[in-house]
Amino acid sequence: MKSRLGIFGGAFDPIHQGHIQAAHFALETLDLDAVQMIPCNVPNHKESLSASAMHRMAMLELALRDEPSITLDDCEIRRGGISYASETVSAFAESGYWQHRIFVMGMDAFNGLPGWHNWQGFLDSCHILVLGRSGQDVDELVAAELDLERRQVAEPHELFEQSVGQVYLTRLFDVELSSTQVRSLLRENGSVSGLLNPRVFHYIEEHSLYGCKPSQP
Repeated sequence: MKSRLGIFGGAFDPIHQGHIQAAHFALETLDLDAVQMIPCNVPNHKESLSASAMHRMAMLELALRDEPSITLDDCEIRRGGISYASETVSAFAESGYWQHRIFVMGMDAFNGLPGWHNWQGFLDSCHILVLGRSGQDVDELVAAELDLERRQVAEPHELFEQSVGQVYLTRLFDVELSSTQVRSLLRENGSVSGLLNPRVFHYIEEHSLYGCKPSQP
């Protein structure tokens, strides 16, 4: 049995450098053995996706080519239908392969957690690392519903004193995780320098994704 796995789910539409930075932050902050990025098939909480599963996985593979500790897991796409995080973390728990499973999410997603499908079962299968930016706070009603006072730990290592259900919240991750801005820049032919892995950008150009027009020779 391996020890600590970070689970990073999302649309990755497209995968951008903020996602990579988040994965590295999780690896280093929690001393994880690995992070698996899991693209959803059909999102449960978002509008329809802009790129197909095939394109999103191809871009992830390109972005992660030089990241030995961060890998792509297509389990939600293979499962089909609407993707529910509770089903994903439950499958990891049932496999018995990883002793600790830590789901990585941003503050906005965490504040929406009570609206997730089977959120109680989700918390019964993993811990949570919340990547907050300075000035972001947990909604008081959300904190009460999740019983955050009982679940929240002050230091990263305290997560692993329990098997599941604990939350470590940091406000030191001042990086935007939304892909909306990236899609807007691509559509408007704006600069995405530093936002996208060059291999991912070339793939987007090659396949004319997100309304991106190929660069002039």
